[in-house]
Amino acid sequence: MLTKFKDMQKDKLDQMLAKQSELQQRSAQEQQRLQLLQQHIDSMEKNVSMKSSICLQNLSGMKVILNNLSNQQSALITQSQNDESRQQQACLKQMNFTKGIEGIVQSRHQVLQEQLQQQENKDLDEMVIQGYVRNKQTG
Repeated sequence: MLTKFKDMQKDKLDQMLAKQSELQQRSAQEQQRLQLLQQHIDSMEKNVSMKSSICLQNLSGMKVILNNLSNQQSALITQSQNDESRQQQACLKQMNFTKGIEGIVQSRHQVLQEQLQQQENKDLDEMVIQGYVRNKQTG
């Protein structure tokens, strides 16, 4: 029964580790998106041919919009990293729990083996004593 519970907890840990891996990938993707966005914003420089004020206003407006988008992306990265951190803590907790159960199962198995060995030794001792008593009675 405890072994089945241990196996269930191991499966749960495997699922949690898979989710953590997904969160790490998501976090890395969001970071990459931010870098690409920053590169694009940085590449939007005033061009020599932009002599009209409307072009400069458009450029300024685009930069404001993209900077807002960059801020939103930074917030998304922070949220993603927080999710990843929470999942990592949950995985560590589950791993410790699973290891504890494994220790209990192993300990119980060892106790059972020792009890079986003691019973076997008792049975052998009893057989030797009975053999000795028979030899004494017949001999």
